[in-house]
Amino acid sequence: MEETLEQVEELLDELREYSRSGVPTLVEGKDDERALRKLDVKGKIFKISSGNKTLLNSLEGLTDFKQIIILTDFDRAGNKLAKFCAEHLKRLGVEPIIEVREKLRALLHKDVKDIQGLASFLRRQPSLSRGAVDSPTKEHRFYT
Repeated sequence: MEETLEQVEELLDELREYSRSGVPTLVEGKDDERALRKLDVKGKIFKISSGNKTLLNSLEGLTDFKQIIILTDFDRAGNKLAKFCAEHLKRLGVEPIIEVREKLRALLHKDVKDIQGLASFLRRQPSLSRGAVDSPTKEHRFYT
């Protein structure tokens, strides 16, 4: 489990780095955005379920970006949604980044089904220090 937690933290570092460099993240809803903020993702986060727009209209509104991280839930519906978004973003000339989601899903599929569950899952881990979720620093994420 410790190795898995280290791999998850490396993926979250990758996500934070993308975010710091201006690559936005696409999530399903407000709770997902809140969870990413708790995990110290500071950049732009767009919600699929925001306002009265259709999904296609929401995706069309993202064409100003070169890349977008797709971070939908890890369940069957989230898989379909990620695939749909990736295909349509490609058609719109935006490079979808789905590797972070796919790797997180592969590592956590038994323990975490959605993005909002990610922060609480990490908080429950015995080897994870309290500061890891609330204010991450490299040296205090998993080891006390």
